[in-house]
Amino acid sequence: MKKASMFTIFLIVFVDLVGFGIVLPNLQLYGQQYGINNYFYLTLIGVTYSVFQFIFAPILGRWSDRVGRRPVLIISQIGTIIGYLLLFSSIFFRTSALGIILIFVSRVIDGATGGNLSTASAYIADITTPENRAKGFGVIGAAFGLGFMFGPLIGGTVSKFIGLQYVPLAAVLFSLGALTMTITRLSESRNLATDNAAAQRRFSFRGLEHALKRPVVGMLIMLFFVNGFAFAGMEQTLSLLIQHRLYPLTPAKALAARGSSTGTLHVSKGGGAQVPDPAGAQLEAFRKKQDSDASAASGFLFGAIGIVIVIVQGGLIKRLTQRFGEWKLAIAGPLFITAGLLLIGLPIHWAWVWTGFLAGGICLAIGGGLYNPSIQSLISRHCSADEQGEILGANQGMASLARATGPILAGILFEYLFPASVYYVSASLCFIVALLVMSRRRAFALPAQEAGPAAH
Repeated sequence: MKKASMFTIFLIVFVDLVGFGIVLPNLQLYGQQYGINNYFYLTLIGVTYSVFQFIFAPILGRWSDRVGRRPVLIISQIGTIIGYLLLFSSIFFRTSALGIILIFVSRVIDGATGGNLSTASAYIADITTPENRAKGFGVIGAAFGLGFMFGPLIGGTVSKFIGLQYVPLAAVLFSLGALTMTITRLSESRNLATDNAAAQRRFSFRGLEHALKRPVVGMLIMLFFVNGFAFAGMEQTLSLLIQHRLYPLTPAKALAARGSSTGTLHVSKGGGAQVPDPAGAQLEAFRKKQDSDASAASGFLFGAIGIVIVIVQGGLIKRLTQRFGEWKLAIAGPLFITAGLLLIGLPIHWAWVWTGFLAGGICLAIGGGLYNPSIQSLISRHCSADEQGEILGANQGMASLARATGPILAGILFEYLFPASVYYVSASLCFIVALLVMSRRRAFALPAQEAGPAAH
């Protein structure tokens, strides 16, 4: 039964993440279609989702302890579908302020019901033994990686060949598939009649405070937050950085990015390359093509990152955990992420234009693939069975806060300092995380009843 449940939750998370991955690289580019050209304002689209997920994820986690994982998953997926439908419908009001309002309302609804991953993580904790928990979270990570691989590829393809406005509609189809599987194939992982009565107490905002006050668990959650804060800045600006460097929206900058000072984009009233009618249809067509090309390129890069995540979390994490232990992987992960952020941030002019993006993306995928399941496993193994939903929900909530605050700083740096500064600051934070894990490794040792050779 546990193997069947593991496979079912894998499929649900995979299909759900395909939908998420379809939208993720395109949100900021989508916002540009409505005339939002300030990079800081564009990052606020993703921030809105994360703020509301931060508020509601601990509540949903506590609620899943009380009423079961399955009902909460269903409600979360319905909210996701409504959010994508609102995002799609906003295109019909693109020329008015209502279109921008609908974009942000869609993110509010999706964020407020966004307990999918934390509830799925609690489900895994329910059906795995402590020593196999890192492997179980690796299954979630593998599903995430596969979704991250196929989702952006699908989103980029839809954007390039059908239109950027249809990207949310494609995401709806996959989210409907995840909802259907949850309703028809997923059994409940908790026995509500016999589970510890402590799990039945009311959920509240104090769940987050309760988790953070725990000496070891609280520190682990804060480290997860800092790493997520740094990673989120990259996540919300990578498509914009690709566009900025390789597919700029002004014809003159586009020619400069190609290493040319002249070209067939034409003209020159006051010098510099322009289209014949810079305020007319040709410029609009040029900008749409640049958006589509940037979307497709971002999709392929995110897809490559997803492939590496699948390899690490789907096939290697169990062996690596058994050999090195969670805390060593929690040190190596941020170091790989640091290297990846620096490679992306540094413009490489002497080689192929995609060298830094690809090499950096691979390092990011390895680092995230090592760090996330290791930290989640340590957090889970330091708390009891009846509080898994609350603690993992709090952890997901702090991860959401990181995704809410990280892009704010990233947007400010990107718009008002210089684009690559986002990656240098984030790399510094990840390096600090690695040092902190190393310095606190004794405190993070597993409880005595669980510790084995790899734990020390």
